[in-house]
Amino acid sequence: MRNYNTTLLPVSALLALLAVSGCATPAVAPLQSQPLTPAALAVSEAATPFAADWWRALNDASLELLLAQALRSNPGLDAADARLRAARAGIASVASNDGLKVNGNLGASRARTSEFDALPPAMLGQWTTLQTVSADFSYRFDFWGKTRAQLAAARGQARAAELEASDARQSVAYALVGSYLEWRGAQAALTLLQQDRQQAASLLQNAEQRVKHGLAQPDEVLQARAQLADSDERLLRGEQRISAAAHALAALSAQPQAAIDALPAAALPQWTLDTAPLSSGQLGLRADVQAARERVEASRGNVAAARADFYPDVRLNLMAGLSAQELGDLFSPGARVLRLAPALTLPLFSNGELNARLDSRSAELEAAIASYNQTLLNAIRDTADHSSQLARLRSAEAAKQQALLARRDSVAKVQSRASAGLTTPASLLAEQRQLTQARLAALELHTQRLQSQAALIRTLGTAPAATR
Repeated sequence: MRNYNTTLLPVSALLALLAVSGCATPAVAPLQSQPLTPAALAVSEAATPFAADWWRALNDASLELLLAQALRSNPGLDAADARLRAARAGIASVASNDGLKVNGNLGASRARTSEFDALPPAMLGQWTTLQTVSADFSYRFDFWGKTRAQLAAARGQARAAELEASDARQSVAYALVGSYLEWRGAQAALTLLQQDRQQAASLLQNAEQRVKHGLAQPDEVLQARAQLADSDERLLRGEQRISAAAHALAALSAQPQAAIDALPAAALPQWTLDTAPLSSGQLGLRADVQAARERVEASRGNVAAARADFYPDVRLNLMAGLSAQELGDLFSPGARVLRLAPALTLPLFSNGELNARLDSRSAELEAAIASYNQTLLNAIRDTADHSSQLARLRSAEAAKQQALLARRDSVAKVQSRASAGLTTPASLLAEQRQLTQARLAALELHTQRLQSQAALIRTLGTAPAATR
């Protein structure tokens, strides 16, 4: 045995030389793009994200109940959590590639030899029984860092899946808040639309009376009827708007429609978002932006692992066990079986497979970088759009409030003149209807501003939400 070991050493040295000199050579084109940096896009890096439960600022109990239900039961979140569990399992799977593995074996075989076999005559045509108890040990060495690179990639994918699960929760929350604001706004608008319809009906009745007594032309009745028909149409659209928003709430919260209809009546929230401390640096904290960056780093790990495929794979295999024909001899010292099998796999020629795999992983890295860059650019564009939209809505709402005050003063003056007999009831009705329509316009701007504030929070990003 000692002479065999001395002979094995030069052979091992020769194999090591072949490993260094004979491996396939990696060849891949250099990267064509790099991840965009905040400095290159003039984006601030210092920022504090919104709280994950930002909707509490609306101080609406019904909204919070709906959100709690949605975050428990929405199927989209279940799917995101399943992807996260799969990604985390992938980490354990990759980590198991290296290190020690042990398999136990227990077996028995019974065989008959041929009478015409090339064996001693005493063994021809005989039945033999063999019992075996053994354990296989294998150890893989990660000399070139392939498993470490794969593990880094798997961890990056899991982190990306975790961020995407958090982003999915924020998507559900934003969609539900938007639908809830639409629902409450439509409910408030329906009350005003009903009032507008009553006023239009009163104007028609007044016009008919005036024509009947010869105080107005028939055209006035036709105009009043057209206005009433228009009011009826807007009332119908208002009812449809409520139904659509309620259906969206039921779907998002995974509840029957009756549960939405049973919610207590409530006014549209009065919520003003303080935009002074907001910074573009919050974009880097968005879950989808962070997830895209994690996928870039995961792709880098896959490229490193593909490069490591060009180097030898070293394993050490050992089998230790007991084997005997008679069960009584199985545990005797003479039944011992040992087998040591070191193995070195050397990729001398792969017919382009390894280079193709490396090129594929490099292309995936390019795609991940492009996806990250596009996600960041979209975030910057969306933030600019929502910021300017919110500024316009705030200005429009302020102007509409001033116009609404002026309209109320006008109604009060016309009412005083009507009480004094200085103007007709029709003039007062017309002025009151204009006030109602001004209130509808102000309510619509208020609803849009609230929704725009929610959209800006969604665009800028929040702190990562806890996964289920």
